[in-house]
Amino acid sequence: MKLVIFDMDQTLVDFMPFHLQTTRQLFKKFFKVDASLEEVDFSGRSMAENFIALARLKNIPNEEVQKNAGKLLKTYEMLFGQNIPRNGASHVLPGVKELLEELVRTDHIVVLYTGDSPSVVKHVLESTGLADYFEFCVYGTQARTRLDMVKMAIRKAAEMNGVKFRGKDVVIIGDSVRDIDCGKEIDALTIAVATGPHSPQELAEHRPDFLFQNMADYKKVLAAIG
Repeated sequence: MKLVIFDMDQTLVDFMPFHLQTTRQLFKKFFKVDASLEEVDFSGRSMAENFIALARLKNIPNEEVQKNAGKLLKTYEMLFGQNIPRNGASHVLPGVKELLEELVRTDHIVVLYTGDSPSVVKHVLESTGLADYFEFCVYGTQARTRLDMVKMAIRKAAEMNGVKFRGKDVVIIGDSVRDIDCGKEIDALTIAVATGPHSPQELAEHRPDFLFQNMADYKKVLAAIG
């Protein structure tokens, strides 16, 4: 039995056009500036971290962001829910659903970790029909760092299943160098997919155990999980 921890955005699904649209609307509404999420290295970061990085780039005082933190999050969630399609099946990346179908037939524990908030995740999972594949989710609003999120997932999986997951019993699958790095901190098995903004070369420099262009050949990914 392994604990398989998936990142969500640009690993399982691609809703980036809607994240970009929502971020533009948010910064226009609160700060009266044009801002694109693509102007910062957003991948593998929490929503709060990305708000702060983008605000800094636009010379918006940090105290202004902190003062509006709660409103920023709630407004983002509302706008994102309005922007994404009700049926987002076409935004599920190749091989993902087939891989998840195979994994639920095993005794592996499959969970989700993401920098997004619970509301944003709920919108995505309801739109794509992927919710039933995951035992639980750890959100970017629950922990300070990516590594903290992974440790939280390990503790929760152990409590729920009565199994201690150590080293390569933990599998982290994501599109970001941050997914690789936090996995290496705990000696987890790391599987990188080049479906996000970090190039295959950038991902390879962080030395994941496995690197795939995407998960279209899901059986190879399944074999890598072991």
